[in-house]
Amino acid sequence: MSEALFQPGQMIFREGDTTQEAYRILRGRVEISIAGEGKSVILAQLGEGDIFGEMAMVDERPRSASAQALEVTECEVLTAENFNEAVLQRPEILIPYLASFFERLRTANDRLRMEMRLRAQAEQRAAAPSAAPVAVPTARVVAPVSKPIAPPSLETTRTAPAAPVATAQVSAPTPVAPPPAGGYQSVVLTALNDHARARLPESSVTIQKFPFRIGRKHETPGKGATVFASNDLPIADDKPYQISRNHCSIEREGDNYFVRDRGSSLGTMVNDAAIGLAENTLTQDLHGGENQILLGSDDSEFKFQVTLS
Repeated sequence: MSEALFQPGQMIFREGDTTQEAYRILRGRVEISIAGEGKSVILAQLGEGDIFGEMAMVDERPRSASAQALEVTECEVLTAENFNEAVLQRPEILIPYLASFFERLRTANDRLRMEMRLRAQAEQRAAAPSAAPVAVPTARVVAPVSKPIAPPSLETTRTAPAAPVATAQVSAPTPVAPPPAGGYQSVVLTALNDHARARLPESSVTIQKFPFRIGRKHETPGKGATVFASNDLPIADDKPYQISRNHCSIEREGDNYFVRDRGSSLGTMVNDAAIGLAENTLTQDLHGGENQILLGSDDSEFKFQVTLS
């Protein structure tokens, strides 16, 4: 395992490269992007402690995105050989890498389950167009899955829509106004009540990295980092829990910002729109100005505001 120093604007790797190292940011910031129509599309802006590039080490495929240092950035560099050696000699240093792998597996599994459900609903509507419409579940509680499907390797972010069916009558979501010229300059999270405010590290949290992951605080006596949770904002909760260990994330795709439910047990509400595995979508766009986010059930006290300006 080695360390590397990158200067502002320096490319760490480019989309299509065949390099296979994984990186962990020790200090600095890194932007992840893909080539769009005439310009790059930002997928993530990462900070200290974040992992990137790990999938190339696993699946030996060309890089699916580019990574560029936004400021002076120091990274830990891990190769497949280093990983194998660390498993036997220093397994504790692999905890952040394993947490990143688990996060990708959860995301891929959730997307696959959602796509399968939407396709099944579309097929039902196509097979019986005159029958009553398929009921959409209203309770935002997810039943456990006894046999999760092994997900494919997925590098993109948003959930792909189901294949269109001519007879399906699906209402279009409320459009979100396009971002201002030059994009939003500030994303700030604040609490909307005393219960939530007491659990934030400060009165407001300025979000400068994406995805920004939110989940239940790890409270195991005598234990340190865990591979089962990877959060930028861990929030303390008491039983019965409203917040899941990996609950949701605030993400960006180009100049658009959205909230993704990360497979939480009780779901997430964004501006009165429910998202999660019990709903028909995992994501909800954020609009300019104030957005309200509720973590957990309808009577949860974990109410927050995300302001884009």
